[in-house]
Amino acid sequence: MPSALSSGSMVGLMPETNHGHHRSEDHIPPYDPPREHPERERRILGFRPLHVVVGALILVGILLIYLLLIARAGY
Repeated sequence: MPSALSSGSMVGLMPETNHGHHRSEDHIPPYDPPREHPERERRILGFRPLHVVVGALILVGILLIYLLLIARAGY
């Protein structure tokens, strides 16, 4: 009996595929976990409140350093 490799054909080795034609009943959508408290997701201009506070503190710190440097220079 000649093997599939000796004849140059790969038909006997590869299973039949659907060539990209998927049936919808075969597809399982990814799991989407339910959100427990969607009302707690507060946003300020798209940012979380903690990030807004941290950003504001950084800006205030930069302003204070700038003012101290100006005062030290004697302006």
